[in-house]
This record gives sequence, structure tokens and C-alpha cells, in this order.
Amino acid sequence: MTDQNTFMEVVKNVAEIVRTAEVPMGEEEILAYFSDMDLNENQKKLVLEYIATAHLEENTEAAENKEDTVGNVEDTESDGDGESKVFQMYLNELSEIPSFTVADREKLYERLAAGEESVIDTISKAWLKKVLTIAEGYLADKLNVEDLVQEGNLALFLKLQEMLNCGDAKNMEETLAQAVEEGIMSYCSEITGEKELENTLVGKMSLVHEAKKLLAMDKGREPSLEELSEYTKMSVEELADLQKMMN
Repeated sequence: MTDQNTFMEVVKNVAEIVRTAEVPMGEEEILAYFSDMDLNENQKKLVLEYIATAHLEENTEAAENKEDTVGNVEDTESDGDGESKVFQMYLNELSEIPSFTVADREKLYERLAAGEESVIDTISKAWLKKVLTIAEGYLADKLNVEDLVQEGNLALFLKLQEMLNCGDAKNMEETLAQAVEEGIMSYCSEITGEKELENTLVGKMSLVHEAKKLLAMDKGREPSLEELSEYTKMSVEELADLQKMMN
């Protein structure tokens, strides 16, 4: 398949074409834009889901704005935090996904490294909650968690495709987390600009610094990453990355 950056660019461009098309486009028409790429069934599914979700969110937002204009919006149309109906459906889906232990994920990574493509979908589901947690750490003005989650899931899928049959499952958890963060940060850079993203990271570093001081005073010792994670609501992986930047 074409390299990841080109693939992602084409996906986003086609999503915009579908969004602005006067006549709804079918799956075959959408996939025709990728005819020169050797997409497998999982990649085709990803393309269609990504574009369908983006298009559905646009239609939902337009409908809700129209309701606001005529004053007919019911209290049940929103959860009070500005989240769309589509994202609420996503959150409801998360609640139904069984928990995956570290051991569970490691077995899946071994199967992926051995070339078992069917586990990509399972690993993606196992990572849905982690992607949401990472995305929430990058919220800022001009950004919403729905878009961040979407970009994180896309980056995860592409990295899983890259790691398929790699022969080595070592450190795959860290590799996937880094891919998700890089995908989200790239999107943040596009939307908010490097300066605002830098301010977000500075704010996180400041939060971690203050949290370490408060926990150290309370416990009489340096807090562990797990204790910091519980206090700041950030993932252990993200805290580890931030501490490397702070040192």
C-alpha cells in the first residue's frame, strides 16, 4: 500500500469530497478514489468507517444548529458538554467492550507480530479506551475530543498494519501509544498551530510539577507514576513521556 502519510491525506481529502457532495456517494464510488492503492478488507473498512463517521458528525451538527435556530432543541439532544450524538454512541459502545488485561494484549501483540491479520480488529477494540484517555489529554481551544479520538484511532490502525508480521512483539504497547500520540499531535498542529500545542504541553508539565510537589508533601516521598496518574488523570505512558521532557 502507499505510504501512511499519503494514505491519510487521501482519506481526509475524500472525506471532504463526500461531505460537500450534492448527491450521497456509495461505497464503490468512495473506494474508487483508492483504486491505485492495494487496500485489504480491513483498510477498506477503516476508510468507509472514517468517512461515514465524519459525514454523520457533520450532518448531526448541522441538524442541531438548525434546531437551535428555531428553538426546538430538547434537553435530551445533548449531554451538556457539547458532545454530539455520534460521540455519545461511541462512548456507549466503549462501555460494552470487555476489559483487556496486560497479558491479554501481549498475547494479541505476539499474534500480530507473527502475521495474524485478524487480530488487528481485536487490538483496535482493546485500545479504544486508551485512545480516548490519550485524546482527552490534548484538549484545547479549537479542538474537540471526537476529532482527536478519530485521528488517534486512525493512527493506531495504520501502525498495527505496519507492525503486522514484524516478528517482534517487544515494546509494542509503547510503540502503539507513541503512534497514537503522534497522530493526535499532528492533527493538533494542523488545527491550532505549533504555538498553541506547545502551550498545551507546557500546561501539562506545570500540572505534573505541582502534582509531584503536593503528593510528595502528603506522602513524605517522591510519588510513583501510578500515583501521579491517579491524581492527574493522565496515563502512565503520557506521564513518563512528560517527565523525559522535563528532565
